[in-house]
Amino acid sequence: MEVERITFERTGGFAGMHNVVNINPRDLPEEQAKALLELLDELDFDELPEELKNNPPLPDQFTYKISVETKDGEHSVTTGEASAPEKVQELLQMLNRIARKQAQQKR
Repeated sequence: MEVERITFERTGGFAGMHNVVNINPRDLPEEQAKALLELLDELDFDELPEELKNNPPLPDQFTYKISVETKDGEHSVTTGEASAPEKVQELLQMLNRIARKQAQQKR
Protein backbone atom coordinates (compact mmCIF):
# COMPACT_ATOMS: atom_id res chain seq x y z
CA MET A 1 0.00 0.00 0.00
CA GLU A 2 1.54 3.30 -1.08
CA VAL A 3 0.44 5.81 1.54
CA GLU A 4 0.39 9.46 0.53
CA ARG A 5 -0.95 10.90 3.78
CA ILE A 6 -2.27 9.86 7.17
CA THR A 7 -4.63 12.13 9.07
CA PHE A 8 -4.62 11.35 12.79
CA GLU A 9 -7.38 12.93 14.87
CA ARG A 10 -7.71 12.65 18.65
CA THR A 11 -10.78 13.97 20.44
CA GLY A 12 -12.28 13.76 23.90
CA GLY A 13 -10.58 12.99 27.15
CA PHE A 14 -11.21 14.85 30.38
CA ALA A 15 -10.56 18.26 28.78
CA GLY A 16 -12.55 17.61 25.60
CA MET A 17 -9.47 18.04 23.41
CA HIS A 18 -9.45 18.02 19.60
CA ASN A 19 -6.11 17.55 17.81
CA VAL A 20 -5.56 16.82 14.13
CA VAL A 21 -2.17 15.97 12.61
CA ASN A 22 -1.36 15.27 8.96
CA ILE A 23 1.51 12.83 8.52
CA ASN A 24 3.36 12.29 5.26
CA PRO A 25 5.39 9.07 5.58
CA ARG A 26 8.03 10.52 3.21
CA ASP A 27 8.74 13.24 5.81
CA LEU A 28 9.49 10.72 8.58
CA PRO A 29 12.86 9.13 9.33
CA GLU A 30 13.24 6.07 7.09
CA GLU A 31 13.04 3.47 9.90
CA GLN A 32 9.96 5.09 11.44
CA ALA A 33 8.21 5.34 8.07
CA LYS A 34 9.02 1.70 7.31
CA ALA A 35 7.66 0.54 10.70
CA LEU A 36 4.49 2.60 10.24
CA LEU A 37 3.81 1.31 6.73
CA GLU A 38 4.55 -2.30 7.75
CA LEU A 39 2.08 -2.01 10.63
CA LEU A 40 -0.62 -0.63 8.31
CA ASP A 41 -0.01 -3.59 5.97
CA GLU A 42 -0.10 -6.10 8.86
CA LEU A 43 -3.44 -4.66 9.95
CA ASP A 44 -4.86 -4.76 6.41
CA PHE A 45 -5.90 -1.24 7.34
CA ASP A 46 -8.06 -0.71 4.26
CA GLU A 47 -10.07 -3.82 5.27
CA LEU A 48 -10.79 -2.67 8.86
CA PRO A 49 -14.36 -1.60 9.65
CA GLU A 50 -14.98 2.13 9.88
CA GLU A 51 -15.99 1.83 13.56
CA LEU A 52 -14.09 -0.05 16.29
CA LYS A 53 -15.79 1.44 19.36
CA ASN A 54 -17.35 0.37 22.65
CA ASN A 55 -21.07 0.87 23.06
CA PRO A 56 -21.56 3.00 25.06
CA PRO A 57 -18.19 4.80 24.96
CA LEU A 58 -16.27 5.02 28.22
CA PRO A 59 -16.42 8.44 29.93
CA ASP A 60 -13.41 10.72 29.34
CA GLN A 61 -11.98 8.27 26.82
CA PHE A 62 -10.06 9.56 23.82
CA THR A 63 -11.55 8.77 20.44
CA TYR A 64 -9.24 8.42 17.47
CA LYS A 65 -9.92 8.73 13.77
CA ILE A 66 -7.21 7.49 11.44
CA SER A 67 -7.57 8.28 7.74
CA VAL A 68 -5.11 6.73 5.31
CA GLU A 69 -4.96 8.27 1.86
CA THR A 70 -3.46 6.34 -1.06
CA LYS A 71 -3.54 6.99 -4.78
CA ASP A 72 -6.50 4.56 -4.88
CA GLY A 73 -8.60 6.48 -2.34
CA GLU A 74 -9.02 7.01 1.38
CA HIS A 75 -10.11 4.74 4.24
CA SER A 76 -10.90 5.92 7.76
CA VAL A 77 -11.24 4.02 11.03
CA THR A 78 -12.64 5.47 14.26
CA THR A 79 -11.88 3.78 17.57
CA GLY A 80 -11.83 4.43 21.29
CA GLU A 81 -8.58 4.08 23.21
CA ALA A 82 -9.88 1.13 25.24
CA SER A 83 -11.81 -0.59 22.45
CA ALA A 84 -9.03 -0.88 19.86
CA PRO A 85 -7.60 -4.34 19.19
CA GLU A 86 -3.96 -4.89 20.22
CA LYS A 87 -2.39 -4.14 16.81
CA VAL A 88 -4.55 -1.02 16.41
CA GLN A 89 -3.37 0.06 19.90
CA GLU A 90 0.20 -0.30 18.60
CA LEU A 91 -0.70 1.94 15.63
CA LEU A 92 -2.28 4.53 17.96
CA GLN A 93 0.86 4.61 20.12
CA MET A 94 3.07 5.08 17.07
CA LEU A 95 0.87 7.85 15.64
CA ASN A 96 0.70 9.58 19.05
CA ARG A 97 4.52 9.62 19.22
CA ILE A 98 4.76 11.10 15.71
CA ALA A 99 2.08 13.69 16.51
CA ARG A 100 3.85 14.76 19.72
CA LYS A 101 7.16 15.09 17.89
CA GLN A 102 5.57 17.19 15.14
CA ALA A 103 3.92 19.44 17.76
CA GLN A 104 7.28 19.96 19.49
CA GLN A 105 8.97 20.87 16.20
CA LYS A 106 6.34 23.56 15.52
CA ARG A 107 7.07 25.36 18.80
